[in-house]
Amino acid sequence: MKSASLVRKTIIIIMLLSAGVFVIMQAVYADSDEILQKLKETKKCQGCDLSGLDLSGVSLFGVDLTDANLSGANLSGADLTYVTFRNADMSKADLSGANLRNADLSGANLRSANLSDANLKNAKVYGAYLTDANLSGAVWTDGYKCLSGSSGDCLK
Repeated sequence: MKSASLVRKTIIIIMLLSAGVFVIMQAVYADSDEILQKLKETKKCQGCDLSGLDLSGVSLFGVDLTDANLSGANLSGADLTYVTFRNADMSKADLSGANLRNADLSGANLRSANLSDANLKNAKVYGAYLTDANLSGAVWTDGYKCLSGSSGDCLK
């Protein structure tokens, strides 16, 4: 009898914890939708925290993200043309297949970022930290394609 009561209490606790996780996840998605809407309306989010967000495939054309925290964010396949990332933390971000044409990455931290197959033609990369960044198949600032295995530097 006592074990049946214990099992019921355990099930109730698990259900309450599961409901709490669901509520938290809904809040996270609402926040990222709200942030994305703000980015599209104002075209700027200087110094904002976008770390870990899934922004894959979105268009942020011309947005100013100076000093923003995008570490661990998923920006794969995103249109980041003319985006300003000056001094932004983009370490470990996934930028694979992203369009970064004419983007300003001056002073950005791109350590261990995935830039494979990204388009960086005419992007400003002066002072950008590219240590361990995956540049395999990326189109470099001069329009040449980086060789497979390019890491931290575009091998042509």
